[in-house]
Amino acid sequence: MNIAPEALTRMILGHDGSTTRILSAFLGEPLRVRIGRQERIQAGLALAAEVRAHLRITAEQTVIVRYSELVRASGHAVSVNRVVMMPDRHPVIERIFDGGDVPLGRLLDEHVPGHHRILLRAGTRWFNGWATDSRTSASRSYVIMLGDTPLLYVEEIFSPRIVPPVTDADPRPAREPALPLHLIPQWREPVT
Repeated sequence: MNIAPEALTRMILGHDGSTTRILSAFLGEPLRVRIGRQERIQAGLALAAEVRAHLRITAEQTVIVRYSELVRASGHAVSVNRVVMMPDRHPVIERIFDGGDVPLGRLLDEHVPGHHRILLRAGTRWFNGWATDSRTSASRSYVIMLGDTPLLYVEEIFSPRIVPPVTDADPRPAREPALPLHLIPQWREPVT
């Protein structure tokens, strides 16, 4: 697919569908998920109050947090992701938890017809996990809904090699993470 890098970034940040699908089409190859870790944790330790309000959960409730990367066949990361799931909201949550390297969008398409995304934030974010010099990365966060029920919260930070940051979309990169620093994995993109 021949598209200007800035246009690709704007498409991805404003897209209300599957990130995997649009990036796979752009890169001309299927993508898979590499899971770093998954843990059950109190929502108050994992999410800001504003996000908990969107998910309609209290700080005391338990959530599943998955840290993962969307990767190419070569193993190079296209994005790093944090997915927060509310157990018992839908049977698909267990499939996601046990889903192996199947991207989230594919599992949702197969098992949750009619889901949609509500974009909460799109722009740039400071991230120190890439092997490139640029630490400002395009990012977005959203809630995946089924009807009026929130199922998942997703944060995506894109590799500047694939999705270059568009600085006029968000003039000041968010330097403060939306979760405590000790919970952010220090992802390292393989250097080729």
